[in-house]
Amino acid sequence: MSPPPRTALVLSGGGARGAYQVGVLHGLAELGILPPGPSPFDIVVGSSAGAINATALAAYADAFHEGVSRLERVWREIRPSDVFRTDVASLGRIGVRWAWDLSVGGATGRVRARSLLDTSPLRALLAARVAFARIEANVVSGALGALALVATDLHTANGVIFLHAPPGTPSWKRRRWRIERTRIEVQHLLASSAIPIFFPPVRVGDAYFGDGSIRNTAPLSPAINLGADRIVAIGVSGPSPSERRQPRQPPTIAQIAGVLLDAVMLDAIEVDVDHSERINTSILHCPVGPDGGQPFRVVDVLWLRPSRRIRELTAEFARRVPPVLRYLMRGLGSEESVTELTSYLLFDSAFCGRLIDLGRNDVRAERARIERFFARTIS
Repeated sequence: MSPPPRTALVLSGGGARGAYQVGVLHGLAELGILPPGPSPFDIVVGSSAGAINATALAAYADAFHEGVSRLERVWREIRPSDVFRTDVASLGRIGVRWAWDLSVGGATGRVRARSLLDTSPLRALLAARVAFARIEANVVSGALGALALVATDLHTANGVIFLHAPPGTPSWKRRRWRIERTRIEVQHLLASSAIPIFFPPVRVGDAYFGDGSIRNTAPLSPAINLGADRIVAIGVSGPSPSERRQPRQPPTIAQIAGVLLDAVMLDAIEVDVDHSERINTSILHCPVGPDGGQPFRVVDVLWLRPSRRIRELTAEFARRVPPVLRYLMRGLGSEESVTELTSYLLFDSAFCGRLIDLGRNDVRAERARIERFFARTIS
């Protein structure tokens, strides 16, 4: 009898949009598609907000439903002040530093600002709510095959994969990437989820790291190299607009920043899913070699993403952004133009709760397709 397929879970980045991924996992659990007991995912890979979700799930690989419930509770209770400082004094100091650097920084040669937000509360939240000690126990017991978090070395611009796995786990090489075997701790989560410009770089060892999505052009690659036969990939980008609106005026800085974040965090996983599907099709039509073998293998991918545009949901909750932050963002453009940007920073319980509910509803709507995926055998 052939061994069961190794299943991987790949979670993309997206700031506050990461709440949607928890809704999908809740939906899979409550419908019984993912039964109670140990996690069905041997390999868990995450980048940015997906790294936080991946690590929280890896900590409860021995009790998957409990892990999903605990993670959902965090997202449903989250406040902006749990992620970054929202008081007038903190945001004011950062604003002054940026104004100083932009105006006289060139003359003095000294730059003090490192980010637009002070994310010291996020460190405290993760340290309190993620059971890091359980990850090693799950690796040792075999409940977890591997946890891989993706980050970007901001000095070399190379990607890095922080890998928590058994000693015998095979390694691999990839151009402009390196693998660091380590026990995942809070600093690795902060490094992977440091949204460019908005969140400060994070020091791990002797290097500074930023959001893993910056360099992560092939998000499925770590899971495939770790031996996954099938992958459940959950993105946080909704459908593209059906028609292009005629522009009335040039885009604002906020709109440009929103497009850049979309390109960095959201587009890569969609492109990689399409790429994997093309490779699978090619393999199925590729002639078998003279020895009866096949140099490549099929990796089945289930791609799940929001059925609604996140921008539409964000507009409903834009007023829940802390007043001082909303004031500063208005300096980048009109209230409408900052909507896309706001979706990454709206760590609000009501907004995140709506994303969770959207994920659950999307699973119900896609139930037949999802069940077919898990029923398929891998040849």
